[in-house]
Amino acid sequence: MQKSGLVRTVLVLVAAGMSVTATAAAPATNAAAPRRVLILGDSMMQLLSHSLERELARRPGVTATTFTSLASGLARLDAFDWLGKMRSAMGEAKPDTVIVGLGTNDKQALQAEGSAVVQPGDPAWNKEYARRVGEAMDILVNGGARQVIWMELPDMRDERHQADALEINAILRQEAKLRPAIRIFDTKALLSRKPGTFSPYLIGRNGMPLAVREGDGIHLSRAGADLTAAKLVSELGLADLAVKP
Repeated sequence: MQKSGLVRTVLVLVAAGMSVTATAAAPATNAAAPRRVLILGDSMMQLLSHSLERELARRPGVTATTFTSLASGLARLDAFDWLGKMRSAMGEAKPDTVIVGLGTNDKQALQAEGSAVVQPGDPAWNKEYARRVGEAMDILVNGGARQVIWMELPDMRDERHQADALEINAILRQEAKLRPAIRIFDTKALLSRKPGTFSPYLIGRNGMPLAVREGDGIHLSRAGADLTAAKLVSELGLADLAVKP
């Protein structure tokens, strides 16, 4: 329609008592940005999931579903079946993005397929645990997740716990390399002043000490959870979304 014809049409509508509203085009959004986020994990994820929910709630159009289970993991599927829970959670929440934190409680005996109980330190333990990690990752990807962010265990204060964390992290990275949709989130670079060494606190923006770990030398403090959540969300492709105050 030519400009003069458009003006005549508007005049006719106004004369008839009808209003004319100009509608602006909706801003483009990042199609890869998550809209449905599923958060899963053990005790390491308990505080972090609350911080993540708060961060995600500030992004319009993004929803979060959370499930955490204390004292659980992939080693004792007889006590809590994480693989079954992942299948049901993927079907119910239908997430495009999954954030996972598991492994804190996993350096304990497990039942390998078709064999006796095996102990940590036995090559059969590593083989079976890697198989379970790989199956869990496949469940999430095959269930529809476009991206899965799996958190490494952070540096631990006690020497034995640190050795356990390093071994589990190596298995996580080994299995993630086989699956392009899986990203490993490096907690050590974020939460340790010197990665590879436990740091109970960091130096905050105000130059004052910021306690990022609990007194048990294992879990995150509230400040550590908030710091980790902010970093995780910044890597999810949500930068183009307006942030609610």
